[in-house]
Amino acid sequence: MFTPDNFTIDGVNRCGRMFLAFVLLAGCFPAVSLAQATAITPPDGGRDVVSFGPDQEIEFRSQNVVADANWIETADMPFATAYSIKSDTRFSAPENMRLRIPIDGSVSKGDVVLISFWMRRPGAGGQPNNAYFFVDADSNSTSYQYNLSAYREWVQHVRSFVAKSDFDTAESCLRIQLGEAGTQVQIADLRLINYGPDRDIATLPKSTIMYKGREEDAAWRTQALARIEKIRKGDLTITVVDADGNPLPNARVHVAMQKHAFGFGNAVNSEVLGAAESDFPINPKKKIIVTWDEAQKYRQVVKKYFDRVTFESELRPHVWKGLKSDNAPSRRKYDLFFNKTLPWLLENNISVRGHYIAWAPMDFNAIEKQFVGDPEAHRSWLWQHMRDVLPATSHFVSEWDTINHIIGWGKHTYEKEYGGPEIYAEIMAEARRLAPDATHAINEGKVLPDGYKREPYKEIIRYLNEQGQPADIVGFMAHFGLASLTPPEELLKVYDEFGEIAPKLQLSEFDVDAGDDEALQADYFRDVMIASFSHPNFVAIVQWGFWEKMHWKPAAALWREDWSIKPAGEVFVDLVANQWWTDETTKTDDEGTCHVRGFLGDYQVHVQSGAQSATATVTLPRRGNQIRIQLTN
Repeated sequence: MFTPDNFTIDGVNRCGRMFLAFVLLAGCFPAVSLAQATAITPPDGGRDVVSFGPDQEIEFRSQNVVADANWIETADMPFATAYSIKSDTRFSAPENMRLRIPIDGSVSKGDVVLISFWMRRPGAGGQPNNAYFFVDADSNSTSYQYNLSAYREWVQHVRSFVAKSDFDTAESCLRIQLGEAGTQVQIADLRLINYGPDRDIATLPKSTIMYKGREEDAAWRTQALARIEKIRKGDLTITVVDADGNPLPNARVHVAMQKHAFGFGNAVNSEVLGAAESDFPINPKKKIIVTWDEAQKYRQVVKKYFDRVTFESELRPHVWKGLKSDNAPSRRKYDLFFNKTLPWLLENNISVRGHYIAWAPMDFNAIEKQFVGDPEAHRSWLWQHMRDVLPATSHFVSEWDTINHIIGWGKHTYEKEYGGPEIYAEIMAEARRLAPDATHAINEGKVLPDGYKREPYKEIIRYLNEQGQPADIVGFMAHFGLASLTPPEELLKVYDEFGEIAPKLQLSEFDVDAGDDEALQADYFRDVMIASFSHPNFVAIVQWGFWEKMHWKPAAALWREDWSIKPAGEVFVDLVANQWWTDETTKTDDEGTCHVRGFLGDYQVHVQSGAQSATATVTLPRRGNQIRIQLTN
């Protein structure tokens, strides 16, 4: 019998226990557990059309980086050897390192082909890096492309496709681009199997992941949904009277929610939001062209589903400095930002989060890296930046990521450069002095996924509390990937722990990258939303992108490039605009009263009795509210 516990990898790290299982989906093939180091074995009936092993010649090429490749032995895995590529560069263009493996068997148009391989990035951090697999029918035609995130752990990938054309026996190959995969990547047990034209592709296995708590009847989810009903709703009492103050029975009352009390936000691009039609098509990011029609859809989504935004770059120190420069491109961007984008947001009642004031890891931040070894010069620069940006943005920024990546990484964090954490309390104090009406947050990653920064993050939160400079909001960079789908019950436990020392929590950079497994992305996205919304300390969920074309991780988007909605997008819309939204019509009783239990937020109440009508606005807090509406005409 299938249960999630049958397919669990039980790995222990410093922050707790990870429960992930890499299984297959298809027909009646049995699922397997990697805890037993058992591979997903493709079924019989096909022909291997690629040779991959130490006895075969593999073509490896590199450019713009120093890299080499060789075969190595492995242990405790379902394969004895792996192809290992090492580079001197952490991150470069995908094509800077590439493999070419000839396809030495025939493939015809319509054939069903399965690809299976294992991959890992040994010694890597928790963040995934990208790899790109192309099955080329000839030098000018790609029959199948598979993009994936490669992690530090061995993960088996199994996918199938239908050949789009006949393969050229001299030029067809499996081409792999690894320039973004990091300094070391290993590939093992790579197979390309042709099952011919008569095989039903639905019967072939496909790898996916089961995380603990994904099952439909999970107890944690039932409890969380019940908690949402209790803590995210309030009772609204509406009394309707006539011109003389007498109760009006049987009056029609429409209670329509206008805005959540809880925050739902996203990261946006200023130019796509604010540029005029005459400016399009625009190029807001390298190699990305956005049309006017696409920008209109982009704005519609922002307006309909989000009450706050974080700009991807406009308020970062180096970009802010550029906006103030006296040259034509800078003046255009400044005018666009201040005179087009911001007014549009304010007009639509969408607030702005500033990202960011201070960035603690100085090693990878060019504008601050110059101050390594000279904390006094850095302090002078940072204090000047705060004096510049905070007053200038006070009329539109309601919340700041005041210290971003406060734990950070590398050899030169603020704490190391200044000789202690005092600098963080001093930054919070100065930011509050210059922007007293704003909310000041701190932000860090590797707390929810991976988890190795949980204890250091708690330590700095306690320190700021003790110094009288507590963070108004504690933010989590919730970038989840295939190997970091922290079980929802564990998330709730972490929320409880942080809630003891921080009254307000939020997801400040939320996304789920599950590669091409859209069902997995949708399920985990749903469960993180439910777990977070159900926790009493949470005040907001801010995502880091929504449209594939403008998303830093395209696979994590909610809407595809053509604006068709993905399953995860359907989950988001259903939760925020349906399940967690109140729009109810009822009638008053004999006492002229009716009661509605709704989600906390702002409402418009419209009352109709015969030819008489009236509309009123009301805010519904958790303690509930009452409103009396008098019909006078």
